[in-house]
Amino acid sequence: MFTRREFIGTSLGTSVTASALPSLLGAAAPGLQGTRVLVDWHSHFFTNAELKALCARKQAPFIRIDAAGTPWLQNATTVSSAAGKPSVYSRSDVQVRLQHLDQHGVERQLLTQTVALGLDATLPTEELKPLFRAVNDELAEVVRAHPNRFLGVAALPTADPDWAADELRRAHRELGFIGGSLPLNAFATHEGALTLAPLFAEAQKHGSHFFIHRGPASNKMPGQPPLVLPADTDQARWSLISNSHLTAGGITLGLTDFLDPYPDVTVEIVMLAGFTPYLVDSWVQSGRRDGVADPLARLRRLYLDTGPYSRNGEWVALAATKLGADRILFGTDYGVGGGSNGDVGPAIASLDQALTQTQRQAIYIDNSRRLLIGKNITV
Repeated sequence: MFTRREFIGTSLGTSVTASALPSLLGAAAPGLQGTRVLVDWHSHFFTNAELKALCARKQAPFIRIDAAGTPWLQNATTVSSAAGKPSVYSRSDVQVRLQHLDQHGVERQLLTQTVALGLDATLPTEELKPLFRAVNDELAEVVRAHPNRFLGVAALPTADPDWAADELRRAHRELGFIGGSLPLNAFATHEGALTLAPLFAEAQKHGSHFFIHRGPASNKMPGQPPLVLPADTDQARWSLISNSHLTAGGITLGLTDFLDPYPDVTVEIVMLAGFTPYLVDSWVQSGRRDGVADPLARLRRLYLDTGPYSRNGEWVALAATKLGADRILFGTDYGVGGGSNGDVGPAIASLDQALTQTQRQAIYIDNSRRLLIGKNITV
């Protein structure tokens, strides 16, 4: 197993992955002809369990289905989203998803629960636990039906870390998952993150992978960001709020000692591979002032995925220069319904133009290959 501890001891250059693994760009990988990307690490899957639970609710978040059978979502106001008019919430279609992946040469996709809905922050824990268990069982059915195309991570509550640890154990032993998903605001502060110690201790036993997505955590966790309701230019201001939460989580996971006891756990933070480049220099400088010997090496314990910023390839290219292409995972933020092409095509086209061949090799193939081999998954 190639663990995070072992990786930190290697060279920090992108040449680590490029030289250690054979080039697969332009060649077919096992399981799919014409593979260009090994894994899309950032996608969302809307389960029937969530649909049933949200349709039964009387207050946001809830779903109402109109006469034509279309689900309309009324989201709750949380620290990561603002409730507005109801929006169409598409059902996930496995076959359409597979068609999009095949069309663009993506071999696998990581399936995650829709963390951004804010269920962790808005539903009571005793209501959340059976829901998340049902969600995980349903995701596992999809993974079992297509074991060479999909990977899974378990939905886990932040308000009950002991139960979350038990569910993570079940996810590894019974469901065939590679880890779990958590809302980013669970890591808004170091104090809050420490409450998840039982969960991360269990994750260390399994070499889990954590998918950390923008979203509010339980208000039982210390240090949750205060709710801010913008009175004007709401779209721009919510974007600012979202990005501030992303960076706060990145600081906790990347610059504190929280991850030190868990060297075999891999952590992926969504979207930061596009948003974080201009922050890296300031983080490194401030870290040194705070006595951190090598802040960049600590930040490089994390994997950052490109998410929706994959359509802004020049941002990802800058992140690859600042942090290293070997710490960036390809991701599309594939929506629950998938749209016309699931955002896969535009993401690849943008990154193809902005990245060098060596960077593409790392981000499209090598990083995923090394990570999955570290989880004892054949690729």
